Amino acid sequence: MDYFKEALEGKIGVVSGAGSGQGRAVIKLLLENGAAVMAFSRSGSKLGVTHSNLTVEKADSTDISSLERVAKIVREKYGRIDFLYNNHGIFSPSTGVLDGPKAIEFFQRNVVASINTVSVFLPMIREGGSIVNVGASPSIFKHSSLEYAVSKSAVEELTRKMASLLRDRNIRVNAIMPGSVDSSKDVDELKPFSFPPISGRKTVSNLEVAYVSIFLLSSLSNGINGQSIIVDGGAQ
Repeated sequence: MDYFKEALEGKIGVVSGAGSGQGRAVIKLLLENGAAVMAFSRSGSKLGVTHSNLTVEKADSTDISSLERVAKIVREKYGRIDFLYNNHGIFSPSTGVLDGPKAIEFFQRNVVASINTVSVFLPMIREGGSIVNVGASPSIFKHSSLEYAVSKSAVEELTRKMASLLRDRNIRVNAIMPGSVDSSKDVDELKPFSFPPISGRKTVSNLEVAYVSIFLLSSLSNGINGQSIIVDGGAQ
């Protein structure tokens, strides 16, 4: 029995930050398992994916009016949604410099964007729905800027608090915390499970992140709530 397909077929959801990489991989797996997806990103990239169950829009999660425009399309097309994938974030390497204005920008992109997206789409999420935020494994922080590390660390507490607030509505909230991701191979090159050994590896693939993501989005993970799952092959 294909449990992923059984859990996702006919479900409807929103994927933000869908321009490339992890977002694209998650979308491809969702579509292959029978879900319908509204995807959006700042670039509005069409992802190189064509499917009758995929709609792609351009929107910026730091701009409420931009999100409300996409929400209106979703409401008119579907009425309700079953899941929301919050894939937001910008990265910068360590510079050894403390930069307050840069910290504000990173907090906007890595934290506030997710809060905005949940607040706009929450009225449409069905009881029993699932929200997944995208944080980052602490294994990345030793090479990142202070602004990135602090803002992405906040996603973990954001997830716990959201899970607490939405538990009575029977909506689960979890986070996935990817390590350094190698995006050089497309999803189709790695399926179904042609992964190299984790020993000696410093990266994970988009597909490894995507499988955990769709598990958390689906009812297969119904007993998991308020958790931040690290996917870095043990690099931390």
